[in-house]
Formats: sequence, C-alpha cells, structure tokens
Amino acid sequence: MKKIKYFILFTLLGSLVWYLFIKPHDYVVRFKIKTSPGTVYTSVNDWNFINQELDSFSYKIIDKKAFTSLHQTLNIKDRGLNLTWNFKSLNDTVTHVIIGISEKENFIYNRLTVPFSNTKFKKTALNLIRNYKKEIENQLEKKFKVKNILIDTISETAYAYVEFKDIELRKKATQMMKYNAKLLEFIHLHQLKNGNYPFILVNNWDLNKGKIDFRFCFPIQQKDSMPIDNTIKFDILKSRKVLKAIYNGNYTTSDRAWFALHEYAKRHNIAIENKPIEIFYNNPHFGGNELEWKAEVFMPIK
Repeated sequence: MKKIKYFILFTLLGSLVWYLFIKPHDYVVRFKIKTSPGTVYTSVNDWNFINQELDSFSYKIIDKKAFTSLHQTLNIKDRGLNLTWNFKSLNDTVTHVIIGISEKENFIYNRLTVPFSNTKFKKTALNLIRNYKKEIENQLEKKFKVKNILIDTISETAYAYVEFKDIELRKKATQMMKYNAKLLEFIHLHQLKNGNYPFILVNNWDLNKGKIDFRFCFPIQQKDSMPIDNTIKFDILKSRKVLKAIYNGNYTTSDRAWFALHEYAKRHNIAIENKPIEIFYNNPHFGGNELEWKAEVFMPIK
C-alpha cells in the first residue's frame, strides 16, 4: 500500500510541477473555421498589421512556419502576451486553429486561476481571439469566395508585361494599378491588343516572407517587329496542365485562392509549382459589388 501511496503522491507532484513550470502555455483556445490553413495564417498577419496601425496593440513575430505555425509577442494595454498559433487542416475546407497564450510575469498566478475564475488575463486572451475570429469570419462571409477547384489546361498566350520584385502580397494589387494605364496605353499605341483580360504570372513566391516576384501582363498579338521600351517587355505563356480555382472578391486578397489550391494539392498528392497565375475579369476602377468580381487562379502542375 505504501508503494501505491508514494506512486500516487509522486504522480500528483509531477503533474503539478509540469502544470506550473513546464507546460508551454497558461491558457489554450481552440476553434474550427471553414477555410484553408494559408488563409488563416495570412489573416493573422493582416490582423496584427491592422491593429498595430490602429494602435490597438503592438506585436513582434518571433518565429513562423508558413501555413503551419506562428509565434509572436503582443503588447496590449498593460499586458505583454506570448501567442503561439498552430493551424491544422482537417479536410479540404476546414482548419483547426489552436492558440497557446502565456504571460511571462504572471504565469504561476495565471495557471492557478484560469481553470477556476474569469481573470483579467483570461478576459484579455478571449477578447483578442474572439476579435480575430470575428474578423476572419466576416471576410469569409462578405469579402471573398474560392470555389470549383479542378485540373485544367491553360492556353498558350503572348503577352506584354511589367515586372516587380520582392513585393508583399498585400501590395500586389497596388503595383498592378500603378502600371495598368501605362501598359494599356503602350499596347493601344502600338496596336498590339489581343484580349481584354490582364493577368499576373508569379515567378517566385517566398511563403515564409509573404513576398513575391511577379509579372503584370496583358495578352497581345505578336508581330514581326516589336516595339522597344525600357519598362515593358514581351514573352509567351506556354500551354500546360494546371490546378484551377475560381475566386470572387477584391483582387487585393486573391491570394486566398493560392492557399486553397496549395492545400488541395497537398491533400490530394498533386505536385505543383508555387508559381500562381491569375486572370482578372473585372476592372476595379469600375467599382461594383466585389463579390461579383471574378478571377481564374491557377497553380502549374509539375
């Protein structure tokens, strides 16, 4: 009996030591959401950026793994918090989000009180995550849709383009709008027009940095002699097999379709190149309901 009592005692003491001093987080929040891990991961970055701009809180990214995890510090009012986000795909459309939250200065007090009372730490943590969850749910309901993923073939197309390097994903559309008029004027001036829909070709996508090198393009007809310009160049998009999705929404967040295609390819063992192609069927200058804007988004299949 003594051995059993000692075993129970040591087990209880070991559990207490683990809970108070070894367990990685003071409090853990979990929820499921109908979107891809890449969208959730990127939305955390956007949420951080927007709230810091609004002076709601300040943050610093400590470590991250694209679409999988993100570790950050966050200062809100008088509290300095550590947040560890993990994103786990449950199927093609649902992601499990797990957030571990800690406060270095008060970790023992937090761990002793969180299970039994609604402390200030617990309220702050829950309000933060509720705010984030509400924001991403609003985006999914009102801002964009990704649908109709399938394997397709993209046609060969000659094009004129302007090239950009090391651009943050959120600034992709801004760069396009800057050069839209110049590119169109050049094409009309030299009578090269061969289609109404601009597109982009991504040459490099750094998933961890969230930056891309890409070409903003317009389809053209080839001529024996092509005009020369310091900024505008020419090339041909070759026909090839692709994984395709339809995106509806503002083109500033069309990368949400990239994340959906990336996850679909991963789950269905389709080898792809992380070099998205987007064709835009609406002109943002004309406004209108953004959920009616359409883009076809492709990931080349290896």
